[in-house]
Amino acid sequence: MNGRILPSAGACILLAAGAVAMYLTAPASATGAPPPASNPPSDTAGRIPAGPVGRGPADGLEIDLTGASLTSAARRCARWATSAGFANDGYMAGSLTTAVAIALAESGCSPSACFDDTRLRPCTEASERGPDSVDRGAWQLNSKSFGSVHNSCAFSGQCAADAAYTDVSAVGTFFARWTSYSVDEYARYLWPAQQAVTALRSGTVASAVIGSCLAYDADGRGARARLANCGSPGGQTWHLAGSTLRTHAGLCLAAAASRMGAPVVLSRCSHSHLQQWETRRGDLLYNRGAGKCLSDPSGGDRPGLALSIEGCGVSQREGWFRP
Repeated sequence: MNGRILPSAGACILLAAGAVAMYLTAPASATGAPPPASNPPSDTAGRIPAGPVGRGPADGLEIDLTGASLTSAARRCARWATSAGFANDGYMAGSLTTAVAIALAESGCSPSACFDDTRLRPCTEASERGPDSVDRGAWQLNSKSFGSVHNSCAFSGQCAADAAYTDVSAVGTFFARWTSYSVDEYARYLWPAQQAVTALRSGTVASAVIGSCLAYDADGRGARARLANCGSPGGQTWHLAGSTLRTHAGLCLAAAASRMGAPVVLSRCSHSHLQQWETRRGDLLYNRGAGKCLSDPSGGDRPGLALSIEGCGVSQREGWFRP
C-alpha cells in the first residue's frame, strides 16, 4: 500500500464533534495548498468567480431541482461521495455533506452533465470538442485542469467522486476549486445534502486521521480489520444494521475478545455484544461487549496496520465517522 495517509505535523483542522472538539490531521501529500491570498480562488476550470450568485455556478449549468428529483439526486451523490472516502464529520458542514451539496449545485448530481467553458454553452460527452475547456460529470471536473481524469471516469458517478476526493478536494479538506463553493452557491443545497447523508445506511467508516478508513483485506470470517487509504482497493464499504457494521458478504465487525488490545475481526453475525458498536462522545466507536473503543495504535501513519480495541479516550487515533 502507498503512504498517502501519513500525517503531516502542523496540518491540523479543528472540527466540532458533538460537544467535543477533535483535531484531524491531514495526510502530508494530500493537504493541497490553497491559492495565494492575493488571487481569488478558482473552480475546476480555473474561472474566477464574479457577479451575483444565480441558479448555478458562475458561467455554468443552470440547476433547478425540486421535490423528489432533488431528493433522488442528493441520495445518489451521497452514496458515491461516501464510497470515495468523504467523511461524515460534521452536521451541515462536514466533508461528506459539503461534497454532496457541491455536486448538486454544479450539475444537479448528473453524471452526464457537460458544460463547455470555451463556448459558454451546455454540451454532451459525444459533442465535446477536444481543444475546449469542458466541465464534466456530477462534480464538473474540468478537462484542462484535471486532464488526467479521462472522460470514462469524469462522466461516471463513482469514479468522478473518487477523483473529486483525491485530485480536487485534497481528500476532503479543500473545496475552493469549485465556483459553487467559492461564491457560496452550494449552501442552497446543504439541507437536502445533509438529509441524504443522514439517510445513508452504508459507506466508509472514515478515521479522524483524514484520508484513512476502516477496511478489511478479505470478506471472510476471521479477516482482520485494518487501516487503509480511503478509496484504495479492498473492502471499505460497511452496512449499518442496528448497532452492527456489516460487510457486503453479511459478516459483522467484532472484537475478538474483551481484553485490552484484542484484535478486531470479521465474524458471522450473532447476538453477541462484541459485535455491537455505538457512537459515543468525540465520535468514538464504542464496543458494548468489551467496554472499549476501536483504536488505531499507530495514530494513522501505517496503512495496512491491524486495528484493535483499547481504552476509550478522546484522541485522534480513536475517532471514527460512520456514514
